[in-house]
Amino acid sequence: MEKIAFRISRPYKVFATKSVDALVIPVVGSDMTILPERAPTLALLTNGLLQILDDNKNVIERLFIKGGVADIARNKCTVSTEKVIAFDKISLSKAMIKKEEAIHQEDKDFYQMIIDKLNLMKCK
Repeated sequence: MEKIAFRISRPYKVFATKSVDALVIPVVGSDMTILPERAPTLALLTNGLLQILDDNKNVIERLFIKGGVADIARNKCTVSTEKVIAFDKISLSKAMIKKEEAIHQEDKDFYQMIIDKLNLMKCK
């Protein structure tokens, strides 16, 4: 099976580069699944959970992202975002503290999204 060359970067720094089977990215309005051979697409991202999938479509890695854009073409997906936090690197309590410490509303909204997602996943 073909792979997707995936790169995620923040301003001035590449966060990760890897070969993946599939991705689910948070686009404005819903989520978009990226598979090999997908038609070229430029997508506006929203605050949300980016998920990396294995060849059986099981989630193997999760990343919280703060908006951005995704450029998808020729089995490549490049995500540019303002902030990336690995799912396993943040807890509910840490997200709550970060939200309280945030100065800008957009940062408060980002951490509120993380709080909401973590609460939702805890209930499942």
